[in-house]
Amino acid sequence: MIATTYHTYADLLTDGGRLAATEWGAHPAGCASLAEAVAATLRHDPEAIILRAVRGDEALRGLAPAGLAA
Repeated sequence: MIATTYHTYADLLTDGGRLAATEWGAHPAGCASLAEAVAATLRHDPEAIILRAVRGDEALRGLAPAGLAA
């Protein structure tokens, strides 16, 4: 199952624009969890502010300006 994180950046928080989506696919040991997807997004782009993470019917919502952290 694919987990998707939706993020923005500090200088874009106030513009109300769309969030960038990053999909994290399943790995050999099983499905990517929401925590793994959040951690992978932050490893890939430490400046990202993750405001939402979704996997199937599971969802996490981060609050601006901090967002979700691993």
